[in-house]
Amino acid sequence: MKTQLGNEEEYVQILQQIGLNNSDATLYFALLKEGPKGSTVYDLVHHFEGNLKRTTIYSILRKLISMGCVKEGKTKDNERKATVFIAIQPTTFFKKLIAEKEKEVENLKKIEDTHVEYLDLLYQKGGEYALNDIDEVLHPYLQPLINKGWKITSFSHTKGMPMFEYEVYDIMFRPKGFRYINEVSFHAFIFDYDIEHDENGLAFFIRGLKKKTNEIIQYFSQLKEYTLEDTNLMFFNKTYSGFHLLVKVEELKRSKYYEKIPDQVRTYWKEEEDVEHVKIKSSGNITEERDYTTMDKTINSATIEVWQAVSIPIGNKLFFLWAESHKLLKTMIEPIFKIEGIM
Repeated sequence: MKTQLGNEEEYVQILQQIGLNNSDATLYFALLKEGPKGSTVYDLVHHFEGNLKRTTIYSILRKLISMGCVKEGKTKDNERKATVFIAIQPTTFFKKLIAEKEKEVENLKKIEDTHVEYLDLLYQKGGEYALNDIDEVLHPYLQPLINKGWKITSFSHTKGMPMFEYEVYDIMFRPKGFRYINEVSFHAFIFDYDIEHDENGLAFFIRGLKKKTNEIIQYFSQLKEYTLEDTNLMFFNKTYSGFHLLVKVEELKRSKYYEKIPDQVRTYWKEEEDVEHVKIKSSGNITEERDYTTMDKTINSATIEVWQAVSIPIGNKLFFLWAESHKLLKTMIEPIFKIEGIM
């Protein structure tokens, strides 16, 4: 390898990348230029023309010695009997430094293997809510999900707009059996009148939910090109209005929130017997055919259904739910239907 020569300022900046500040690197570079013969503090003070004080130089030298890039040499044979400080040859020092860093990385990997899983569980548990943290009115709807191992990760309770007079309970779950999105949303709106049979009011409110969802997608996922497509979803032989998020694979890869989905979809497409969650929109039609060749050819240009959302009005309540699959939505809806006497 050809040696690259640069000016002193460039090398001082390079030396700062190994953990030295500007003064440390400047002093070390000065000693390097003295080679094996080294230099005394007296000579270094004159070298820096007073810009580095004697006490500061001593302090820096102690630091450089502790780092292993400077050592004390023989006392200079003069009237001052001054100690000579010598820079360790760079090839020797850097080999030692790299070996130390590699050992640090090895120790970090051991800690990761043996302890990080527990620490991660501790972190996740710290973000969970117990059922007693949630208003009692929701307990019957949530208990069956908790019994299945679902975890409540966020909860809020707010009042609605004066024109509607409602309360909203906003809950996020981490469900069991998710494919690639580890959260589902459970919103319960409780009005002071029968919203189910107020056709105009219900339509207005659902349009507002879709608009709000659109704003959230743009803010959190940073998707630029996607479609919130209206659809009808059937649960337990009853049909409800909803919409689903359709996004091209190329766009998903540009989103930090959804970037892992494309590779996971390909894996599930090839390995899972149940591919209900994999929906590819091609030429205007959604298909679930297990055609691997077509999947590989169209994966980048395909449009994937990322999740579904559904609005379920029941009397004075409106449940707004979203999840990555019809199956997870059905799991949330079943206790609602049982409690409300629909099934």
